[in-house]
Amino acid sequence: MIAAFVRMTRRLGLWFLAAGITVAIIFISVFIYKYTVFEPDPPPLAACESLQVVLTANNGAEVQLHECKRGDDSWQGYEVWLHEPHNQYWQRLLTAELDGCMTLGLADNGALEVFHSAGRGHLNVARSSVIYRDVDGNPHTLSINTERVVDCPLD
Repeated sequence: MIAAFVRMTRRLGLWFLAAGITVAIIFISVFIYKYTVFEPDPPPLAACESLQVVLTANNGAEVQLHECKRGDDSWQGYEVWLHEPHNQYWQRLLTAELDGCMTLGLADNGALEVFHSAGRGHLNVARSSVIYRDVDGNPHTLSINTERVVDCPLD
C-alpha cells in the first residue's frame, strides 16, 4: 500500500515537473521572440521614408505612414506607426507589402482610416485599436479601420 502511494506520488511529481519545464520553455521563448523579433526598430532608426503624417484629434499623437526596407531578404513595404512625440514612444500598428497604394485619414468619430489597394492577405494589422497618452497623461483610444480601394484618396 505504501509502495503504491510512493509510486503514485513520484509519478504525479514527475508530471508536475514536466509541466513546469514546458511552461518555462514557452515563457522564455515568447520573451526572447518579443524582445528580438516582434517589435522592430521604429522608423527613425530603420531604412524608412516618411510618406504621410496624420495628427490625432487631440494632437496627442501622430500616426505615420512609412515605406520601409528591412531584413537580409530586403523586405520592402508600408508600415503604419503611432508616435507619441512628448515621450518618443512608438507603436507599430500595421504592415503591408509594397504593392499598390496606401493612405491614411481620420474619420469623423476620430478613428484612423487606412485606405489600401493591397489584397486582404497582404495587410497585417498588429492592433485593431491602440491606447495612447496625450501630453497631460490622459489615455485615449484610437480605433483602426481598413478599407480596400482601387485608387487611394489624397488628403
